[in-house]
Amino acid sequence: MASAFPKLPGFVPTQEIDVTLTQQYYQKPNFRKVSSNKQEQNREVNHLPNKEYAVPRKQPIQIPPQSGMFNPDYMSTTHAMHLPKNANNDSEELYQPSWVKMDRHVLRFSGYFKEAVVESALENYRIRKITIFYYLEDHSLSITEPKQENSGVPQGAFLKRQKVLRADDSKTFILPEDFRINQDIIIFGKTIRLFDCDQYTREFYQLQGIPQEPSFVPQSDSFETKTMTKFVPQKDTVMKDYLEHKLGGGKVTSQKQFLENDRKVLKFYVFSDIEYILHYYLADDTIEIKEINSANSGRVPFPMMLRRQKLPRKFSLNQPGQTYAEDFIRPQDIQYGQALIIYNRKFLIKGCDQFTRYYYFEKFNVDFPLGGQEEYVQQERSNIIIPPHNGIGDEQDSLGYIYRLQPIPPKKDFFKWVDNQVNLRFLAMFNTTKPEDKDRVFVITFFLNDDSLLVYEPTVRNSGIPDGKFLEKRKYKNVNNNNEFFTPGDLIVGNEVQINGWRFQLLDCDEFTKKWYSENFK
Repeated sequence: MASAFPKLPGFVPTQEIDVTLTQQYYQKPNFRKVSSNKQEQNREVNHLPNKEYAVPRKQPIQIPPQSGMFNPDYMSTTHAMHLPKNANNDSEELYQPSWVKMDRHVLRFSGYFKEAVVESALENYRIRKITIFYYLEDHSLSITEPKQENSGVPQGAFLKRQKVLRADDSKTFILPEDFRINQDIIIFGKTIRLFDCDQYTREFYQLQGIPQEPSFVPQSDSFETKTMTKFVPQKDTVMKDYLEHKLGGGKVTSQKQFLENDRKVLKFYVFSDIEYILHYYLADDTIEIKEINSANSGRVPFPMMLRRQKLPRKFSLNQPGQTYAEDFIRPQDIQYGQALIIYNRKFLIKGCDQFTRYYYFEKFNVDFPLGGQEEYVQQERSNIIIPPHNGIGDEQDSLGYIYRLQPIPPKKDFFKWVDNQVNLRFLAMFNTTKPEDKDRVFVITFFLNDDSLLVYEPTVRNSGIPDGKFLEKRKYKNVNNNNEFFTPGDLIVGNEVQINGWRFQLLDCDEFTKKWYSENFK
């Protein structure tokens, strides 16, 4: 008959009441809870002390980094950090517990197990590879599974660290003797085949007298062979070179060739319907053909007959990228008196210049004759009268309108501009007898990067003369030196200089200018 009383201690009439010896005098029942430690000891599992093993080598003392509170090892310590510094290690090991001796000694095995895959046309099973860590400190183990891309399986921590019972109902925990390479081990119903272990694990079992078998490579499943095998595309270098040249680029095949033959050009005089000049660039084996334009020839002065490019020996419409480097014309293919076929057009070689003749004699031991029509050089007109500069703007800019209808900006010396970012400053005053000008003081700045001058007048209160820039920054001519542009040698302290019609007496210069003159003008 079912009891209507609640299933609680003291409310069940059929419960056996335990009376302790100390409570027999008072005749009171004991309903106190049993501790978890007592319940653990009352289980059927044999609680034997952890077995100690001989280890191949001791773990070195490692001090965890204490870089910050967000570090997982922050304020972390090990047992080895608390050892006495002057104590004998051999005597201490006799009194150390097993969990201290086996601290940080871990065996690592690699294994796999098969898992059935349903409702998939690609595979019937999946081979899942795992890594087993066995901790000799407390005979616990943990299992991790390496992550695979697009596996569809939650991977990572497979089994957290814990003690695992054997599958033979012996109610004992798994020990290191249960792990053998090329054999199965059952962990929570999973049959795992071990195929590898690390070097420390092999040394451990060798020391125990039970060496492990050699490792082997496990079989692959359909997922690994079809999905995980990455396609490695083969680089089509010929197509890449073709596309680069089509866009006007392309790299020189040999950097040594470029460095040794840069700015070395072979010049040939050829004839087709008129006279042409053929240039062969040794730096990259390219060829260009220029027309020879003369005055009153009746032809439109077109500069290039063939733009600079690599010239194939045979002209054919191949597929893109099928013209290889060995099919291009080389210097040994150009011979005197023979026709050079360029895109089905014949060009007769009639001669070369002095540099090309020397190159053929040194390289191929061939005496290439000189000759050919030179390019037409337009004679300079002698009736051009250059007017004197009016002082407005730069003189080099003004000369551009005299020599050309469409002037070209004058080129500056870039290296001089970069390497001479130095300014020389002088203190000067007017060399005059006018009372209103004889006390005026000026600062003359000479810029070494472009040889220009700037004259500045400092502020003088109540002088009635406006301060600021007196002469614009530009190049000025020295009338005392054949109208040549001013140089640092013309500006000497104590001398008189005439700048744009104004006479200045140089009084002094700054410390940097004195140092610069002492180093460069000795």
